[in-house]
Amino acid sequence: MPKQTFFNLPPDKRQRIINVALEEFAARPYSKASLSNIVARAGIAKGSMYQYFEDKKDLYTYLFDLAAQEKLAYIGKMIDPAADFFTAVEQTMLAGMRFNLEHPRLSQVYANAMEPLGEEILHELYIKSKSVALDFLEQMIRRGQQQGSVRLDVDTRLAACWVYSILGTALLDYILDSLGVTIKEMLADPPVARKFTEDRMRGIISEVMKLLRSGLSAKER
Repeated sequence: MPKQTFFNLPPDKRQRIINVALEEFAARPYSKASLSNIVARAGIAKGSMYQYFEDKKDLYTYLFDLAAQEKLAYIGKMIDPAADFFTAVEQTMLAGMRFNLEHPRLSQVYANAMEPLGEEILHELYIKSKSVALDFLEQMIRRGQQQGSVRLDVDTRLAACWVYSILGTALLDYILDSLGVTIKEMLADPPVARKFTEDRMRGIISEVMKLLRSGLSAKER
């Protein structure tokens, strides 16, 4: 994580480094991203960067955590704390899709590390993030069971893995396939992203919720 010298920088300089680094890591795979490009565009000496971060991985990890925290905060504001499990999942999906379209650079940095077959150096970030997500989903499922909206006869961890796969790679693969683009193309090209309208988002979410309710809803039994 960043050294204290980074946090001691003036806010505008610190933000400039973050913005340039996000652009670099969003535009290129981790292995091809260059600290030299970042320091040149940020207007700082390369030696100074090592006073702020241990290395390129340290900088990327900071940006990944920043993206994850901002996405969680964004989603958290959109979820009704009193909502039942299925409503909360629906709100989470809609908020997550909106965040990705509104914050393409953050989303691309996050997506790079979330690809399990991607670069090995980022794999630990994927594993950590997946574990946190599964814990969160399992808690939601257990709360749903207590509320009476989720079946009591399901393995909560298995259900969490199933929901995670649907909300993660499966849903994303479906969206990209329907648009005929890659994740990088969708996030980097505003006209392509705009094809994914609010109505289209809600239509896909509605179909996903049918699947989730058919498998987990106590009221469907």
